[in-house]
Amino acid sequence: MIDARKKGKRFELRIAELWRQRHGGKVRRSRAVNIDLDNAGVDLVGTDPFLIQCKAVERNLDYLPILEAMPNDGIRCVIHKRNNTRPVVAMYLDEWLDLTECYLK
Repeated sequence: MIDARKKGKRFELRIAELWRQRHGGKVRRSRAVNIDLDNAGVDLVGTDPFLIQCKAVERNLDYLPILEAMPNDGIRCVIHKRNNTRPVVAMYLDEWLDLTECYLK
């Protein structure tokens, strides 16, 4: 049987490593650095301005409660992965539009 906590930790570490490869910086799991952010649903620190929650679960997720629980001082993202599928990112439309505006200029 799969240990869900270990699976979640592995996924967080994988996303942190992908971030470091693409953007550099010191990305760490919030549980090890800032328990307040961890309690607010932010899994990774060092990804400013992004607030990232990682979910490695098979069931469908209701992203809204997850996003609403996160602090409102960054671009909130939920990265969701199921077995044998590519991860997807869920975020609020207005924050996505802000992000695309920066990219397209």
